[in-house]
Amino acid sequence: MNKKPFNLSKFLLIGYFIVIILYLTFPIFIVIPISFSNNPFLRFPPSNLGVLWYETYFGDSGWVEATLLSLKVGLIACVVSTVVGTLAVLVLERQWLRSKTLLTYFITSPIIVPHIFISLGMFIFAIRLGIDDNAITLAFAHATIAFPFVFLIVGASHRQLDPTYERAARVLGAGPVRAFFSAAFPSLLPGIVAAAVFSFFVSFDELIIAEFMMSGQQTLPMRIWADLKLEMRPTIAAVSSILIVASIIGMGAAEILRRRSVNISNS
Repeated sequence: MNKKPFNLSKFLLIGYFIVIILYLTFPIFIVIPISFSNNPFLRFPPSNLGVLWYETYFGDSGWVEATLLSLKVGLIACVVSTVVGTLAVLVLERQWLRSKTLLTYFITSPIIVPHIFISLGMFIFAIRLGIDDNAITLAFAHATIAFPFVFLIVGASHRQLDPTYERAARVLGAGPVRAFFSAAFPSLLPGIVAAAVFSFFVSFDELIIAEFMMSGQQTLPMRIWADLKLEMRPTIAAVSSILIVASIIGMGAAEILRRRSVNISNS
């Protein structure tokens, strides 16, 4: 039996991948144990286990209000970016446009442009219109940075659709709108939901734009950043642990829905 020759480049690539994964996930194995400490300061390993800082988080009106504001902003940004992003996909994928590539680059540009520049532009725009320090304004600002992700995710799902189902619906007498919602939309829905979940977390975790746009109110990332600068209490670890778990569950569900969308389209 001939043995396969040792592939050094493949071995190094796998090793590099493992190191990067460990580097990225290492803080999780520090933050979560610290959050279950009753110590008055951040300390690892925790010497006195308990849920004191979770009780502090849920019992502090400031933390709760910041969380509710982030939820409100995130939900609005999620709805706006999902609707606009899905419509943009339908227009660009179903219409022949000479400038399709250019429009795609323009739509996805907020992913590349540093958020500090986007924040500054939105702040100046909001100041001129007198709509700064407003949750709705912040939600629409967050929608602009979540919109490209919706466009890419829904666009990938749309390209997996089999157009023959929609054509068959048209042949059977359905109009274009009814044909789309009866034949194409069910297969596209898991991808839309996955994009909506992703866009929500893009907004929920955003700090830089919120720091520019909000002065009298604090979102949850703003409150975390303020505490990091001033107090460094273990409440931050408890909040971070909750966000980590929520993000893992949300993004895991989004990935399952995305794969389901691909499987439905390929079946």
